[in-house]
Amino acid sequence: MNFAKRAFLSITRRKGRALILFAVVFILGNLIAGAISIQQATQNVEKSIKKQLGGTASIDVDPKVYEEAMASGEEVKLDPLKEDLIKQIGSSNYVKYFDYNLEIYGGGKEVKPFAPPQEDNGIMTSGELKGMEFILKGVQYAAVMDFKEKKAKLVDGRAFTEEEIEKGSNVGIISKKLADENNLSVGDTFVYQNNVFDFGPTYDPNMEPVASRDVPLEIIGIFEPIEAEKKTDDETKKADPMAGFYNTQFQNTLYVPNGVTSKELSFENEELKKVNPEAAGDGEMSYQPKYVLKSPEVVDAFKEETTPLIPKNYKLSASTDQYNSIAAPIKSMSKLSGYVLIAAIGASLLILSLVVLLFLRDRKHEFGIYLSLGEKRQRVLGQVIIEVIVVAFVAIGLSVFSGNYLAKGISSSMIQNQIQAEAEKEEAAAASGGMMVFSNNSDTTSLSADDVNKEYQVSLSSKYIISFFIVGLGTILIATIAPMVYLIRLNPKKIMM
Repeated sequence: MNFAKRAFLSITRRKGRALILFAVVFILGNLIAGAISIQQATQNVEKSIKKQLGGTASIDVDPKVYEEAMASGEEVKLDPLKEDLIKQIGSSNYVKYFDYNLEIYGGGKEVKPFAPPQEDNGIMTSGELKGMEFILKGVQYAAVMDFKEKKAKLVDGRAFTEEEIEKGSNVGIISKKLADENNLSVGDTFVYQNNVFDFGPTYDPNMEPVASRDVPLEIIGIFEPIEAEKKTDDETKKADPMAGFYNTQFQNTLYVPNGVTSKELSFENEELKKVNPEAAGDGEMSYQPKYVLKSPEVVDAFKEETTPLIPKNYKLSASTDQYNSIAAPIKSMSKLSGYVLIAAIGASLLILSLVVLLFLRDRKHEFGIYLSLGEKRQRVLGQVIIEVIVVAFVAIGLSVFSGNYLAKGISSSMIQNQIQAEAEKEEAAAASGGMMVFSNNSDTTSLSADDVNKEYQVSLSSKYIISFFIVGLGTILIATIAPMVYLIRLNPKKIMM
């Protein structure tokens, strides 16, 4: 009789043993399936969120510097980033393109700043100090990084030319709301007012500038923020109380070549030296670099390559850092599922090996008869493997669905509990007087633990099913072959005597 046919007959005639094997594989299969489901779900979350955040990096002052200065009462003294260093980092193979900005605040002559309806949120909005309502943002990247990265879009006019950037031409791009507020259009002139203030030990919102000069800028383009349009719901405002402040700043930003801001900053320093030499800078430009990488996947490699070049008191920050800071529940779940997967595979190998070995010992007379009748050992081995694989295949097929369902319910509940625990921990830290640091970068994407949780989806996918069958059947095959040493060593004569 064909050994494959004998295998199927053995399964139908020994239903009890087949059911025991089925139950063992089904239970262990649920553990393996659940662990694989969670692993793939967490990997998908990380890929999705990091793709949304994009692959960007910037060099900022390390927040620890300010914390230590506040604790010691010392003044923070920083050496500005060198332009050569910024360009050196920008030449990395991981960088797609980069920009470095120089920003100053000032006013406008016969122009009004955009001002949204006042909200009692306790956060200072731009324009509270007269003569400092606008941000003059210098750029070195002619196409303007904010436009390329879809933080804003040009609705009229054009971006800069390379010649305008190199010469530091007096041209600028303003927001649509600012243009509408002042009835300005492309081709008109926006007169920026560079007001120099001597900020003493006390702040006075009604202080007068010690010097001032007009900077006429030809409007070559009008932009509209994209992020501001997306983030208007109450939930986002609650998650990021600075969103309204950043939006107002963005609307009152004027993009100009770095050469323009550089000249105006030099003017400020020269005028301050006349009234308060200690308050004046040393003339060095403090640029804020930002790098757009070729993909989010190269962020870690870029950080590893660039970190040794970063000067003291500065820190390389990446867009993916935000995910790492709030994805603790997802990472914890991924780590736990990894341990469960290893434990489940190990337990499956041990338990199934013992079960198969016991079944083989009970059937040694049957195998002895086959061997004494001239049946080849490999055909007897094939029969046993077919018996186990057929039963296991059915059990694994069912555990694909049940394991996925269990993983969905258990992991979602655990993540919710961990998010709640993290939120309570943050509230406790804030209540105890923890320091809150707001970034001065309005480009950051608002992301909360709830956003990460929404992306977490345990689902049936072809990748999950294929992975589970490979792991499951591979484990069972190894667990079945291991006890075969017993069958190979069987001596038909001794068994039949």
